[in-house]
Amino acid sequence: MFRKLMKHLANNPGLKLLSILFSIILWLVVVNVADPDATKSFSVPVEILNKDVITEMGKVPGIVADTDIAVFYITGPRSYVEDMSSDDFNVTADLSQVDLSQDGEAKLVPIEITAKKNNRRIDIIRKTVNMQITLEDRSEQRFVISPETTGTPAEGSAIGNVEVTPNLLKISGPASIVSRINRVAATINVEGISSDVSDSVMPVLYDENGLVISSELLEISQTMVTIRADILTSKSVPIHCQVSGTPAAGYEFREVEHAPEEVLVKGEAAVLNSITAIEIPADVINIDGATKDVETSIDLTPYLKEMGISLVDESTNQVALKVIIERKETKIFNFPVKDIKVTGLNSDRDVKYEGETVAINVRALGEDMDVLAVQDIEVIVDVIDLQPGTYLRPLTINFPGEKYEMVGTVNVQLNIVEKTAQSQEPEEDSQIPSMNREEGNSNRIPMSGQDNEDKDEEENNEQDKDEEEPEDNKNDHSDGNSDGSPDVN
Repeated sequence: MFRKLMKHLANNPGLKLLSILFSIILWLVVVNVADPDATKSFSVPVEILNKDVITEMGKVPGIVADTDIAVFYITGPRSYVEDMSSDDFNVTADLSQVDLSQDGEAKLVPIEITAKKNNRRIDIIRKTVNMQITLEDRSEQRFVISPETTGTPAEGSAIGNVEVTPNLLKISGPASIVSRINRVAATINVEGISSDVSDSVMPVLYDENGLVISSELLEISQTMVTIRADILTSKSVPIHCQVSGTPAAGYEFREVEHAPEEVLVKGEAAVLNSITAIEIPADVINIDGATKDVETSIDLTPYLKEMGISLVDESTNQVALKVIIERKETKIFNFPVKDIKVTGLNSDRDVKYEGETVAINVRALGEDMDVLAVQDIEVIVDVIDLQPGTYLRPLTINFPGEKYEMVGTVNVQLNIVEKTAQSQEPEEDSQIPSMNREEGNSNRIPMSGQDNEDKDEEENNEQDKDEEEPEDNKNDHSDGNSDGSPDVN
């Protein structure tokens, strides 16, 4: 049965044709449902053709506003539309088509847009039809190309010298565009680089706001330049600051605070290895007569140049300094005179002082003053060549360290006296009359000036006693012989 049906269909041409038509219709329906129409918009810079037409007139074209950007959209099956990008279109404006007879300053130039692929599958709907130009005077300027880098070198490395070859760029074109150019830069990527690197790059034009200037109307002498970056060794180095001068009396220099305390420098490895610190000379910071903290800032650049190195970040060249000046305290110590060391004293003499202590005025920082005791102070008096008598002598004061100082001078009043020898007298001396003992003792050296005063006072008392003796006693003494001899009965 099946064989008969197939044989019937094969021998019927009409049915064959009907099947083919049905298949085509079914395919169109399926495609229409599976791939519906879509729309996509584009903004593409216009390529300007035949600029010589204008330059031969001694003029250059100037673009009005943003009319050199063609805006259009396309429609068609989604699969084709989504496959299209800006690079798939030719967008041109032929200056040979400009009508120079048009009234007004702006001239219209037709824009042609064609698809490079899928041309039969899509439709181009134009939104921008014409580019507007003006005829301007031609301007030409030369710019120095600034070398720039992007990225961060490998750890322990830093960017050294960066050079561009050639470093001069000649740019010509409409005066309105050329006048907007603020700088020209060439950039090289040094991300993760640890050795010298070079590359060929395109110079980029910037306006004063840092925006890129791009125009088909500009003529540039070099479309590509070579940029090279030297990669140096880097390391962090501390900063050491010294000071010169002396603060005012009663004040002391404590320390120098500075920020930053260290900086990241770069240079050749052999040079960096020999550098342990950045030394700021003492004569840079003078504190003569200072009575308060001294604040200033210094530029590291001159000192780094002398060392053959430079900063990784040039903005860290300024170092803020603060020199701490602290006021000292004063305190009076009462030093016992018995502890004074005497130098130059004759062995047969002694020293006696007026009073029990001498006042020593000491000046030092509070923290140092708190740990100073009287016994830590050494006091010396020199009495060499002094004869017995009373004197006012200066004292030499020695403190435990240079952090202490004496305010003013200290004098002490003292007496130089002869020592009194102890007599070794025999027992029979006790039988000698008192007058003889006194006469025998009259040649002894008194122990001190006080002993002499006591003896004089005793003699005076005896003299007074003789003067007060009663008259009767005197008469008694006068009795007897006229020669004063006693009367013998």
